[in-house]
Amino acid sequence: MTEPVDGDTPSNDDRRRLAPPLPAAWRWGFPAFLVVALVWAGVLLVDGLSTVLDSEGGETREAVTDPSAPGFEAFVEQTWSMLVATEDDGGELVQVAVVAATDRVGGGGTIFLAPPEVMAQGCEASPCRLAERHREGGIDHVRETVTRLLEVEVTAAVLMTPDRWTSLAGPASPVPVDLPIDLVATASDGTSVVRFPAGRVNVAPSDVVDLLAFPDGADGLRRLERQSAWWAAWLVRVGTGDPLENLPNLELDLVDLMALVARGSVRLVDSPWTAAGTDLVPQLVADKGTLADLAVQMFPFPIPLVPGQRPTVRLLNGTGDPSLDSPARERVLRAGVDLSVVGNYRHDGVIQTRVVYRDPVLAGAANDLAAALGGGTLFDENASPVADLTVVIGADFWPAG
Repeated sequence: MTEPVDGDTPSNDDRRRLAPPLPAAWRWGFPAFLVVALVWAGVLLVDGLSTVLDSEGGETREAVTDPSAPGFEAFVEQTWSMLVATEDDGGELVQVAVVAATDRVGGGGTIFLAPPEVMAQGCEASPCRLAERHREGGIDHVRETVTRLLEVEVTAAVLMTPDRWTSLAGPASPVPVDLPIDLVATASDGTSVVRFPAGRVNVAPSDVVDLLAFPDGADGLRRLERQSAWWAAWLVRVGTGDPLENLPNLELDLVDLMALVARGSVRLVDSPWTAAGTDLVPQLVADKGTLADLAVQMFPFPIPLVPGQRPTVRLLNGTGDPSLDSPARERVLRAGVDLSVVGNYRHDGVIQTRVVYRDPVLAGAANDLAAALGGGTLFDENASPVADLTVVIGADFWPAG
């Protein structure tokens, strides 16, 4: 066996010297490259998610914040409304008013008056009137009955008593109301006294419920006219100057709503009723067609009476003409759907009004809505999922229906 020549076998130090050192650019550049790659991957991920969220039908769209610009969309802010039920000292229902704000910024709204004599359903005995519903279930039954008549839910309901009306009406008192005839009360001993004389009467806060509740001996229609006169006069007083200064300094939704409504134009509605029944049992029935029209006008963006029962609609104006927004909204609501999103189509100049649906199950609902609008239908599985149906208003849309 031969012995290796001294120096033929490399030592450990020699082995380490065989691998040349890494260049400085590689030692520092590669880690830097990894950092840049990871950051860029994050940027691409965020950008990709944004693209998916802002796209529809394969097109990428940026968020639009100008309500008048093409492509703007927003979820609707449902109409702020309140049912106000008034009881007399004996706890009897004497008046019901539904107050709805037209515009949460500009103010104004509608006051709809419903008489206690109006026919209702759900009582334990017949004939069933709103007054009986109140006796059996209080304000909850009143709310249920009135919202069924309008087929629209209200934001809230509040019960007013004589003391509460005294507080609410106090800062704007007295309120001048024109009465066509003397309101004569009969005392327990049979004597008569003029409670409110004909002509212009300054109604004190403590007398508000007496005026609203005063019986007219007929079917309640004359009392309804008197209640309407009170509301009109009171809202004029509240709307003079700063409405909040003409209402009590109380953190109540009713105070805020009345201040908002009084700031703008107010419409009073007391006429959708027809007299029925007898003199002994006065009754009123509602005209369903008139109530349906009233609900559409009164609640620009109604709260569904039964959420999820009707198809939801995304309404887009494709004409570039904002004057069509309101009539298009009313036509859609009259077709029996719920409005969830409004806005403008991604570009102007749409020729044909169409109803777009992404689920074949909704084909029938789309056809019905298209027929009501005088437009066509289109199936698009990539349509926006924010609503069941998308309505695009085109140049062929006729506002009058």
